[in-house]
Amino acid sequence: MPAPMPWKVTGNPMHSPRSFCLFEVQSPRSFRIPSRLMRSAPTDSLRSELRSLPRAYWVLVGGWFVNRFGTFVVPFLTLFLTSRGHPPTSVALVLSMNGLGQFSASLLGGYFSDRFGRRHTIVIGTFANAAAIFSLYFAHEIGAIAGFMFLAGFAGGFYMPASNALLADLVPEPLRLRAYSLQRVAINAGFACGSAAAGFLIGWSIFALFAGDAITTAAFGVIALTMLPHGLRVAKKEASWSQAWVVLRRDGAFWALCASTILTSFVFQQFGSTFSLEVKQRNLTLDLLGWHLGPEMVFGMILAWNGTLVATCELPLTRWTQRFESRNVITLGYLLLGGGFAINALHGGVGMFFGAMTVFTIGEMLSQPMRSAYVAALAPETMRGRYMGALAMAATSANIFGPHVSLPFHARSPAGLWLTCGALGVLAAVVLACFGRKARGDSR
Repeated sequence: MPAPMPWKVTGNPMHSPRSFCLFEVQSPRSFRIPSRLMRSAPTDSLRSELRSLPRAYWVLVGGWFVNRFGTFVVPFLTLFLTSRGHPPTSVALVLSMNGLGQFSASLLGGYFSDRFGRRHTIVIGTFANAAAIFSLYFAHEIGAIAGFMFLAGFAGGFYMPASNALLADLVPEPLRLRAYSLQRVAINAGFACGSAAAGFLIGWSIFALFAGDAITTAAFGVIALTMLPHGLRVAKKEASWSQAWVVLRRDGAFWALCASTILTSFVFQQFGSTFSLEVKQRNLTLDLLGWHLGPEMVFGMILAWNGTLVATCELPLTRWTQRFESRNVITLGYLLLGGGFAINALHGGVGMFFGAMTVFTIGEMLSQPMRSAYVAALAPETMRGRYMGALAMAATSANIFGPHVSLPFHARSPAGLWLTCGALGVLAAVVLACFGRKARGDSR
């Protein structure tokens, strides 16, 4: 991997919010972290580490919280479509189109963020995603619904790599694991609050579900436009695909991670497809503080439990796991991801589902922030967006074919599907442990 290139920044990104827009690259080989950010070395105190993170980072994290709070539509899309009378094959088509859009846009979004800046990419992607989600409410024919879902997925996949790359631009390497973990805390805190709210909202107003999702996504775009820096932008010759491919194809550690991520992506895909159906088919209900929660609300509470665990436990957990080799932590996380969903094969009630989600979430907290920090360290600075884009392609690959496999599989054998998720977690761990070891050493 090439030696890190120094940064050079025009203006002071630490002053007024608008001055963030002056955080631009004069040359891809002269991109210097501001001196204040260089204090972000590991310290004895978690509070000190968090205080050393730059202001622009906190703006980015706040934008993600707003965005994820309004993720109302996708988690409940399967229930929404089946309630309109669409058969499982049509639901699978719609979910696949969303995944195809994400997959198709990931590398393009990574390239665009490297070449034209992270901020521009986030703004374009969020506004387009908001428009597609809002338009989805007015679509009734399955062809139109699938088309809007493709556009929504494409727009979402377009700006995801830019956001992750911008975080790596802003935060020095010793603090990236903490920074990615805190970003996930904000994302999951927003998701937890939003999922619980959506579970109640869906029984009151379907239109509000779609409008709220669109408004919060667009709000992230406004935050990016007015308060975030451009981040790293490279010259055209530095953005060459041929040069990027030469580097990528030699990076064995990255490809081992991608292969294992593809396997676990099938497990994650169940969140938006079969998991809600499992809860509803078992007719899981819960009486809580005088409220009788039906299956849809129980599903929302289980998702909220996932987000709550991440929001409260991930930062302390990553402070402990940072002392271990990255691949070992990710490997253990993948084992628990699969194992958590494999528990759903057992015959149990609401408590069992919350327990299974707890195991899954521990695996998520181990693997996901470490994976992001690991890829940011592997990637050359001028190719950071494309590395993030390639990893996003791996992470979203199961969204294309997964629904066509998982929905019919679940209809025939629910227990078989959940046990398969466990097996995929084991296989992903084996791939990363065996093949990742032959690549570069731990780069944190």
